[in-house]
Amino acid sequence: MMKFIILFYLTAVALNTSAQECTLETLLQKPGIWKASPKGSQGGTPAELANEKKTIAAIHSMISSKYTPKAVEANFHGAYNPIYPNMAGNSYAYSIIPLNFYCNGNTIGVEHETSTYFAISANIFDAEIYESPDNKESASGLGFHFIKDMPVEKDGYWQFKTLDVTLGMGQPGKSSSWLITYNGKLPYAYVTKKEFLETRKIILANEKRESASSSQDVLDRLEMEKGFKEKEYKDDPEKLKKYMKMDYTDSKERYEKLLRENEKTYKPAFEKIETQLKMPAAELSQPAIVKMDPNDGMSYLFTDDDDPFGQILIKPNPGYFNNKLPKSAPQFFWIYVRASDKEPIAANFMSDIIKAVDFSQLKNMLGK
Repeated sequence: MMKFIILFYLTAVALNTSAQECTLETLLQKPGIWKASPKGSQGGTPAELANEKKTIAAIHSMISSKYTPKAVEANFHGAYNPIYPNMAGNSYAYSIIPLNFYCNGNTIGVEHETSTYFAISANIFDAEIYESPDNKESASGLGFHFIKDMPVEKDGYWQFKTLDVTLGMGQPGKSSSWLITYNGKLPYAYVTKKEFLETRKIILANEKRESASSSQDVLDRLEMEKGFKEKEYKDDPEKLKKYMKMDYTDSKERYEKLLRENEKTYKPAFEKIETQLKMPAAELSQPAIVKMDPNDGMSYLFTDDDDPFGQILIKPNPGYFNNKLPKSAPQFFWIYVRASDKEPIAANFMSDIIKAVDFSQLKNMLGK
């Protein structure tokens, strides 16, 4: 510990001393700094929190034993989220925000912000995996949550494609992510094409009914008013005839026409779903990867994982989790890193931090 304090002090002093020349090349060789970030909110019972902190400490030990900061102030942090009853385990995370060194004349300074980020999270993913969308969400969309990329199992863990992302101020960058899970399993399940089509049919029916509701309400009020007028004018057939011609009949025809047009608008989308539901059973049982039909805003097309517009539908997989374990036990890890691959300091951080991740060690921590 004393050795770490002395090294930190010497490095901090070095940052504030003038050099003969400060350039990007000299910065890239400059030893960096480990810095613990302030504590944030902490959830869970005292016993759970103690076990979660033990896991985070083990992760930091793993990373710091293989990664040496260069040209950055590596701010590391443990975050412990509130307890949510719908989750199989408590969620918590270890993160590093590396602030770049920069040249201020011949003095080295530290940036105050960055888009570069690294995290290892327990029991939480970047998509909702514990609950399906509620009725309000389902009424206006897919009916399921989704991810943008389907991971491939490799060497006992799941690897996602490296993606092009937009960082702060519109800067282009890359992101990479992995899932460490129980052997051959995922903490979510894929929605089949048949499930999506049947759900989409319900959503579309709700949308059609909502679209027609105002016209139907007018027709219902007309019928109610007609009943009142028939009683009011029962002794005055001329007034009733005039009302029927000038008020009732024209309005009824106009709104019945709107209902027919609404029916006509939705009919092709329902017909497409019925056609898709006639696909072979083997195809209907495949994972649903969908995108909006560019020629029909009411319909979706099935596509594949290579389509940048494809949305891979997922749903909860309660069978993955061991409910006998303490809530603090990590049942899966999600690893995520993003940085600008064009900016040398950030690119070096991204490359070096990935090398410091011991996937086998993380896998051995599952369920403990």
